[in-house]
Amino acid sequence: MKQKTIGKEVTISGVGLHTGVKSTVRLMPAEPYEGIYFVAGNGDKTVEIPALADFVVETNRGTVLEKDGVRIHTVEHLLGAVYGMGIDNLRIELDGNEPPALDGSGLGFAEAIRDAGVVELDAEREFISVDEPFSMQFDDKELILLKGDGLRVSFGVDYPHPVVSTQFISIEIEPNVFLKEIAPARTYVFKKDIEQIMAEGLAKGGSYENAVVIDDDGIVNGPLRFANEPVRHKVLDLLGDLSLVGKRISGHLIAIKTGHPHHVEFARELRRLYGGEAYDIHSVLKYMPHRYPFLLVDRIVSLGKDLVVGIKNVTINEPFFQGHFPDDPIMPGVLIVESMAQVGGFLLLKRVNVDESADKLVYFSGIDNVRFKRPVRPGDRLRIEVRMLRFGGRIARMEGVAKVGSEIACKATMSAAIVDKP
Repeated sequence: MKQKTIGKEVTISGVGLHTGVKSTVRLMPAEPYEGIYFVAGNGDKTVEIPALADFVVETNRGTVLEKDGVRIHTVEHLLGAVYGMGIDNLRIELDGNEPPALDGSGLGFAEAIRDAGVVELDAEREFISVDEPFSMQFDDKELILLKGDGLRVSFGVDYPHPVVSTQFISIEIEPNVFLKEIAPARTYVFKKDIEQIMAEGLAKGGSYENAVVIDDDGIVNGPLRFANEPVRHKVLDLLGDLSLVGKRISGHLIAIKTGHPHHVEFARELRRLYGGEAYDIHSVLKYMPHRYPFLLVDRIVSLGKDLVVGIKNVTINEPFFQGHFPDDPIMPGVLIVESMAQVGGFLLLKRVNVDESADKLVYFSGIDNVRFKRPVRPGDRLRIEVRMLRFGGRIARMEGVAKVGSEIACKATMSAAIVDKP
């Protein structure tokens, strides 16, 4: 299956559920392997915050992300809609510090994504799946992932309450089903808990318009949209929290009485065991010996056992454009190959568990079947995918492809060796 993004930008405004602050989100198309990420500000500072479990700082009645002092509250409804509608790559610009609550469900976000159109990208979708059951238990609460195709979610809740009590749902997650059966389910609160929630400084934007209020005698602001609306909303929360793994999940996911803290811990463990890793330029510099003007990778966006994806942003400030060619600047083909080799070298160093302080280098030992398909010019963004074909000892053979958008710029087969620094 191919990765997907939205077809055009959409804008949604409203008041945040917990902060009570009015905000606007702009959902924007993104390139393959960019993943889901927020762009938010704090005064004069704007920060990109990947929607990954690594950046979760709080899970009290909502999932909160933070990076470099910029915090975003209650991301789970929006992220649940993004996941449920099948989106892999999305830029979310947020004017404020919390997405709008809308009606307390994911429906407004899901409909906006549907109306923007879902676009298939020229990149394979990456999945997390298990061969053996993977589970985590938290007292009487549990999460279990079983082997399977697609994604089925089974969720059960059991409240000591006369109205909600025990509820259960088991449902296949795909966009049409999600839009109809899960997205409309609203967040809910027991009336007896409202005073405590307010004392915690939360629900400042809460109202009868964006939350189902449940009293011992029934639904205060009924009727419900579904007889089991609370457990359906729990599925929305779960999808939003587990989207923080950074990849799609394939299998049968069973949740028993769990909430945000359990979902995020489960996502962190799945990400650690199966999800691959991402590295910004600061982390790249810790591993790579190259420096200006010959460091030709800006970011590693995905690192697995046998596949690495890196980014090289090509700007007019590259020193080689002074002579290649002043009147028609084109990135030299040998440097495109070098960029692929550096991304592959990162994979090789990590594959053999070379730590940040090790005195190691990666040398080319062969380059075969090089083909150049299009020129690379200033303003282009190279997405470099390198796959391990064969590995033994400290020698590796890898296949690399460099793309600009969906177009192949260069492809080659490379051999390399890890050596000690002289």
